[in-house]
Amino acid sequence: MLIVEFMKKVEELNYRLYSIEALRILKKMTSYDKLSSMLEIPPTALSRYVNGHVVPSLETARSIFNIFKREYLMNEVNKRIIVDEFGAVDSSLIIYDPVFLKNLIVSEYEKLNSVKVDKVLTLEADGIPVAYQIASILGKEVAVARKAKKLGVRDFLEIKQVFESGTYRYIYLARNAIKKGEYVLLTDDIIRTGATIKALVNLCKEAKANVSGIFTIISLKKMHTKLEEELGIPVISFIELQ
Repeated sequence: MLIVEFMKKVEELNYRLYSIEALRILKKMTSYDKLSSMLEIPPTALSRYVNGHVVPSLETARSIFNIFKREYLMNEVNKRIIVDEFGAVDSSLIIYDPVFLKNLIVSEYEKLNSVKVDKVLTLEADGIPVAYQIASILGKEVAVARKAKKLGVRDFLEIKQVFESGTYRYIYLARNAIKKGEYVLLTDDIIRTGATIKALVNLCKEAKANVSGIFTIISLKKMHTKLEEELGIPVISFIELQ
């Protein structure tokens, strides 16, 4: 119990330290006076945070991340999303920039922290960077489901993933990757139809593990809301696209 409490304190301190990094990015975009007005913090105090002389309180860190998400992250995510002529969405400029991705996920730390997590599960390949950043921030392990059996692993859980078109494929997870009774956070970069998430839910059922939450950067056409209602599992989505 003491170890769990200690780890929570470490996570909280890291969150407060990350808020300094967020504040430094905001400072490059605007003046101390404007930041002071938005955060209701004196410019002198902001300067001490930016220069690393003082660590913001948890409440102040929350305020910084709220402004950071509104004034910087949301705009930057929209700039980095690529949509081709057929409407296909590409998140590469987000998920393969580790510093930016970390800042994005840390901005959702309090929501993630409200979910009980023993393991973070994703499907290869674009969900992997997201899963590893979340797991690193929360101090948890990652499990990766694959589209083909991995050499050297003999014992798999196997699930059929069915798409809206009626086509399907099988996905595989090493049987020891998730343990019975563990609380699992599912992650993906984009929720398009919900097929991947539903397949991961079924993998967890096979493993007799509990799905405690779902995290995605981008949700298309209110899929995060539909999944939450259908599965009865909280879904955290950074941004929604129509």
